[in-house]
Amino acid sequence: MPRGSDYILNFQNVSHKFKQGESVIKVLNSVNFQLKNNCIAALIGSSGSGKSTFLHLAGLLEKPNNGKILIKNKIVNNLNNSDRTMMRRNSLGFVYQKIYLLPEFTALENVIIPQVIKGVRKNIALDRARNILSSMGLKNRLNHRPSSLSGGEQQRIAIARAIINKPDLILADEPTGNLDSSSSELISDLLLNSIKSSNTSAIIATHSLELAEKCDLIYKIDNGKII
Repeated sequence: MPRGSDYILNFQNVSHKFKQGESVIKVLNSVNFQLKNNCIAALIGSSGSGKSTFLHLAGLLEKPNNGKILIKNKIVNNLNNSDRTMMRRNSLGFVYQKIYLLPEFTALENVIIPQVIKGVRKNIALDRARNILSSMGLKNRLNHRPSSLSGGEQQRIAIARAIINKPDLILADEPTGNLDSSSSELISDLLLNSIKSSNTSAIIATHSLELAEKCDLIYKIDNGKII
């Protein structure tokens, strides 16, 4: 069995529920899950099965009701807000179905935000962002604002923003969900290639079997369990 340090993410008997009116909805039920370093895993399941909740817990956006979550072999359940923010900033990258770009910022300015927050000098951050965006075919879109870019171009910018800090783990929630089939295939390949070239790990929640089959591993979430 691999040592704990071989895992970037480790769920140990994690359960999570929430209230909806008078009802209690159990989303995750004693989940055990491990993701090795430099591994890309797809997470599939029906709508409402708990894929997004799982990513929120892994991304330190929520706390589990029970169990332990370890990132880089460190228990993160009870980290204070400051330490959770630092962990997200230094170790995690996020890609969403809804593309959260700042509309008043250019492509280049959107991508450097994580670097600026991290304290990287602006000229260094700009050079990194230019290189990443150029490698994604956006060399001529650096100074364009989101409103003048296609959905596929905007998602490429979101991916660039997610990887610029060289995180240990990328969490992607339906990254191709709002794209047409041709853009979806392009973004899938670009996302996977970006993750691999960064030597990072990733969990990609998706309804796309085509995208899932390109990942190293496929997990399914069903009835509160990951199998």
